[in-house]
Amino acid sequence: MSVKSEHVHTCGACGATVYPEMLNSGLATRVGGRLLCPHCTQQAQEAAESASEEPSLSLEDGAAADASAPSRRIQYTSGAPRGAAERQYRRPLLRGVTSATRCRTFHCKLTDASFAHLNEQINEWTDAHEDVEIKFATSSIGVIEGKHADPHLIVTVFY
Repeated sequence: MSVKSEHVHTCGACGATVYPEMLNSGLATRVGGRLLCPHCTQQAQEAAESASEEPSLSLEDGAAADASAPSRRIQYTSGAPRGAAERQYRRPLLRGVTSATRCRTFHCKLTDASFAHLNEQINEWTDAHEDVEIKFATSSIGVIEGKHADPHLIVTVFY
């Protein structure tokens, strides 16, 4: 019985695993010499769309642009999961007191690139929500179940 080894890569932004079929289907791309997973590619495309009217992406992996291939623009978001809308709550935020009204949880894999991306997400989120006064935060290491069970840094910000 022969064992076929699958050559995998990691995302240059968040450290996620990138499989060859992701590259072949166009879900993962190389931008600026960095390999991006499907999630980071989607974020990069949204950022590029908001930055200019007609942004274009040059494929640096040597592949020719196919007219039938999906658009490959780069974009970044503020860290909200895809399809998730910011919910409006009835209870007002408590300002100037030590008790928290709400919380927001962020997580990332245990890699340097993921930590940098997590910091960026938290900072962008706090910049986008000027009414938020952070009361305290907690962090822990835990396994997040997904395609693979990977250990993650989990940060909960109470505000």
